[in-house]
Amino acid sequence: MSLSQNTGNTITDIDSNVDDLKTYHNVPNQNVSTNTLLRDVIGNKTDFIQVPYTVNINSLMAHLNTSYYHVHGQSFVYPNHANDIQLTSGSGAWNLTGALTEVIPAGALDVAAFDLHWINVSNISSVATIQIDIYAGGAGSEVQIGATRASRSTNQSRNGPSRIQIPQQLVNTRITCRLSDSTVGTVTCLVSFEGHYYA
Repeated sequence: MSLSQNTGNTITDIDSNVDDLKTYHNVPNQNVSTNTLLRDVIGNKTDFIQVPYTVNINSLMAHLNTSYYHVHGQSFVYPNHANDIQLTSGSGAWNLTGALTEVIPAGALDVAAFDLHWINVSNISSVATIQIDIYAGGAGSEVQIGATRASRSTNQSRNGPSRIQIPQQLVNTRITCRLSDSTVGTVTCLVSFEGHYYA
């Protein structure tokens, strides 16, 4: 649709141009991906960033709403009121054949899309440097989304929360972890997550 080239010599021409302008300024539907009109760029007050993130389809309102909940969304810990989950590495230095261990089952985080920002690591069983790779997805289709390291020396174990950065995850997404380490044997540790919902 385009405005008439007529400068408005008749009432009909003026009405047509006004109708065109009104259409351009109508509020778009939620989360439209078009990028044709200014209203598409500004967006709807209920827009949210689409998950998984895709470049050039999200409105200004989607970015604003998502940014708000990134700071103020409801926080959670997992496991919640339960013991941490044990990870076990494969035998051999930096062996990536250790089991993928489910830490957050599918459906457990069911409030809204979510982020994980901290992983709590404790009870590293041996003197070692460890790496925990973090995955999302169903059994057999896991995709790595993050990683972190910790260590234990003869004097101390670097336990506690480690900051992590992952892509925003869809509601109900399953999260697994794989442990590898710097030793020739196997190492275990305990983990839990802290994060927030986009709601």
